[in-house]
Amino acid sequence: EEAEEVDLTVFERRDENDPLTAGSVDAPVGLVIFSDYQCPFCARWSADTLPVMMEYAERGELWIEYRDLPIFGAESERAPLAAYAAALQGKFWEYHEALYVDGDIRPKDQLATEALTQLAVDLDLDRERFTADMTSEETAAAIATNAQLGFDLGASSTPVFLLGGAPIAGAQPTEVFVEVLETALANQG
Repeated sequence: EEAEEVDLTVFERRDENDPLTAGSVDAPVGLVIFSDYQCPFCARWSADTLPVMMEYAERGELWIEYRDLPIFGAESERAPLAAYAAALQGKFWEYHEALYVDGDIRPKDQLATEALTQLAVDLDLDRERFTADMTSEETAAAIATNAQLGFDLGASSTPVFLLGGAPIAGAQPTEVFVEVLETALANQG
């Protein structure tokens, strides 16, 4: 008896009100990113491969969903709350990029609440709203839900990806993502 292929595209939410997304909700292929702001491999992937994936998203060929999988302690748990608060002001990807400086993670002291708030101010976000959103139950619940999705998938390290329903573990070279994506697009006809 052959094992049935599990369709992991069910893990794509395709919610156009989700602030941690890019691209068209109707794009033929979805990419779910499970990542941690204290993970150097995630930082490198964001610098090298994410811009290429964003080009597909801008063309309407790819829908991107970002999911925090905080596994490295307090800083890992604080940074997603800040990124989500930035997302609620429409600046998720800018804030995300700022959390990874030149393809590297920030030192832990730069992930303290004050530093995260200053980063928001530097990006012209409303400080009071940012602070309120960063500490809100809604934000905490959203991050917890996203992380649980990763744990439900069996992810115990980062980064982990679902691209067109195919799991990809680790920060593979950009070419790997392009190849999987191009194949998925071709299969969509």
